[in-house]
Amino acid sequence: MQNSPVISNTKLITLIVFICAALITSLFVYHSAHKKELTQLSDDRGIVFPVPRDIKTFDLLKHNQASFKPVDFRNHWTLLFFGFTHCTTICPTTLHMLKNAYTELHPRYPNLQVILVSLDPHRDTLTELAAYTTSFHSDFVGVTGKLQEIRKLQSQLGVFAARDEATSDDDYQIQHTSSVMLINPQGKWAGLFQYGMSSKEFVHAFNEAMQKQMHDHA
Repeated sequence: MQNSPVISNTKLITLIVFICAALITSLFVYHSAHKKELTQLSDDRGIVFPVPRDIKTFDLLKHNQASFKPVDFRNHWTLLFFGFTHCTTICPTTLHMLKNAYTELHPRYPNLQVILVSLDPHRDTLTELAAYTTSFHSDFVGVTGKLQEIRKLQSQLGVFAARDEATSDDDYQIQHTSSVMLINPQGKWAGLFQYGMSSKEFVHAFNEAMQKQMHDHA
């Protein structure tokens, strides 16, 4: 009698990532026909919510050891990205793009902040997180904390994360959502930007999102 085939962890994670990508694509397609719920940016660069969404309580820590809670979103436009310091491609690519975009946007939006939330608190110490985020720009802030607190924020923003198979406890990658989240100065989730844009494209998308926000709340 033959044994039933067993799906490896790698294949399972790949399947989950594929399903999540399909669901996200379906969400974009669905909401493009429901303008009252979401407004899609040009060239599929992202979406903004006509009614921004509340962010419930969480308790994390900035890389300078100051607390990071929902109140820290207030009085800022925030670009929020989930990643980790050992990330090989998505995180450095995104943070490098955000550095260039931030340099251009900051004079017009002086209260703009860029925050990286670690999905890997096991390896991302405060010291390593500080060195990593500030290596892209001295204003960038790294945030970490207890995994259950990270999950509280992550789940509210629909951020997927799954650890790959590893050869050891310190040798692994994490598959994760690559979108950049937009949080408004009232501390609410206002939209998101797709991964893969150049800094020029991102600046255009951000400015478009600001125009739509002002139009929706006029």
